[in-house]
Amino acid sequence: MSSEIAQVAAFLRETPPFGSLGEEEVAALSRKVTVRYARAGDRVLEAGQHNDWLFVVRSGAVELRLAGKELTARITRGGSFAYPSLLRGGEVRNETVALEDTLLYLVPAAEFHRLRDASEPFRAFFSNDEQRRLRHALEQRAGERASGFDGATVGDVAHIGAPVSCPPETIIGDAARLMRQHKVSTLTVCEGDRLLGIFTDKDLRNRVVAADVPSSRPIRDVMSANPRTLPASASLAEAVALMASGGFRHVPLVDDAGRPAGMLSATDILAHLGNNAIDHGLSIARAQDAEALAAAARRIPENFVAMARSGMQPGQMARLTSALGEAAHRRAAQLAERELGPPPVPYALVVFGSLAREEQLIGSDQDNGLVINDTMEPGQEAYFEALGTRISDILDACGFVYCKGGIMAKNADQRLTLGQWQTRYARWIDNPDEDAILRATIFFDMRCIHGESHLVHRLHQETVAAAAANRIFISYLARDAQRSKVPLGIFRNLVLDRSESGEKVFDAKGQAVVPVVDIARTLALAHGIDAVGTVARLRALAEHGYMAGEDSESLVDALAFVNELRIAHQAAQAGAGQRADNAIAPDSLSPLEREHLKDCFSVVRRGLDSLRRNLAGGIA
Repeated sequence: MSSEIAQVAAFLRETPPFGSLGEEEVAALSRKVTVRYARAGDRVLEAGQHNDWLFVVRSGAVELRLAGKELTARITRGGSFAYPSLLRGGEVRNETVALEDTLLYLVPAAEFHRLRDASEPFRAFFSNDEQRRLRHALEQRAGERASGFDGATVGDVAHIGAPVSCPPETIIGDAARLMRQHKVSTLTVCEGDRLLGIFTDKDLRNRVVAADVPSSRPIRDVMSANPRTLPASASLAEAVALMASGGFRHVPLVDDAGRPAGMLSATDILAHLGNNAIDHGLSIARAQDAEALAAAARRIPENFVAMARSGMQPGQMARLTSALGEAAHRRAAQLAERELGPPPVPYALVVFGSLAREEQLIGSDQDNGLVINDTMEPGQEAYFEALGTRISDILDACGFVYCKGGIMAKNADQRLTLGQWQTRYARWIDNPDEDAILRATIFFDMRCIHGESHLVHRLHQETVAAAAANRIFISYLARDAQRSKVPLGIFRNLVLDRSESGEKVFDAKGQAVVPVVDIARTLALAHGIDAVGTVARLRALAEHGYMAGEDSESLVDALAFVNELRIAHQAAQAGAGQRADNAIAPDSLSPLEREHLKDCFSVVRRGLDSLRRNLAGGIA
């Protein structure tokens, strides 16, 4: 191999997507490459001519102008151009001009088409379809890091079949003997085919023996009533999240008619995965005091790093991390109640933002409040002031630091009765203004974590209906979403900020995740969709015909890809004992990751443009 051919091969190996070709393929291709030099101002291609080459910029830069007029892109070292003309049979639509003295490698069209036929990564990279490129990138990354969660359902690991059961009138002694006879640690309590509760070894120890309850009492008095259930088709990741957030080790499985169909235990999952998220959730849920809870919750970043290293997918990691955060919030409320005594009237602990959407990673602050029953009487506010303050203080000690915007239960305007919350939301919806909307959007992602869930459910349903009926409010939401500045220049270059250390970075959360969340939230509220999670909202929009399926999946893929980068970045920081953030330096990414990141930003910008045209009256 001559020196010049060796230089071409070395360059192609480092340049996406040629690096995905085998060593022999790259060496063979480098012998067929033609080298061309263009001086600054030279026309490399003219609109209307026929083209037979794929161009790769070795050094310098070129500018693409549609029909010789509209500037469409600037291509620098490592970038490729003119492949759309090859996909059209050779018709050139862009004029290409060298911006500076430029060295180009030209790949013959026949080689380009042969490699597209032979290599899926090569074909996906040179696709005009951003969605296809992103989908391929995600599938490839998923294949590289496949974990025990991928594609597994609870039916794959649990015992499927009628579980050992007894009627609710069975006395405790007989129930215990039934468990011993069948060698099971969990008994389902049923009335006919209807599941009423479960009774476990732990219940026998804690609710019977330790509480001196006679064994002649009926099992209904000591069972765990109305247990959470799953179908056998549920994903394993969902089961782990359910156990981790609820702090329990058994989940009854039910069939389509709601009849008991099996029993899933944490042991089943641990034997399959070796993941300790369930035990971590249990240590949070069973913490005996605030100090023990803080110690358990502060291990969430440690668990996050372990999940990242195990190859878990970003959606699963966000779901499990949110489940652990949910468990910490619930336990903080329970411990605060234990210190202060029972609440004088029913209430609910509600969370907003990423925890409500079940999309939380690490490093998040608090976003919560109390929804208090309207029967609260004068003088009872003091209890909820103490409760909200104690919950916020415990969570701060757990690593969920105080919210700089004051969205936490220790602040009076976050401790409202249901009627006061209804008035507050009505004010936002009926009389919107830019400042209020800027502060209020996070409140439209809400979920009950503890207490009387019907209070939050009613508030949420009323809010969704009122928002859908007010076009002016929706237009304000759509305009507010345009505040996000997608860091992609008109030349498809990344527009970066400087971090405190002077490093060039982009804000993966603020500039990529938040815009997708805003798009999904605005469109969901506009169409009365009550889903809270971003992916659930996007897919519901497509399912009901409010968004093209391809557009919905493109945003889902863009969100997943950026979250993969965030997770890798935060796991590295947490592993090094640093506080996690979202400032990612593109230089830390591979060339291929940078190209896919640009695809993500293109998808996000297109989504924002659509939102502006359709719901913001074209106003940015």
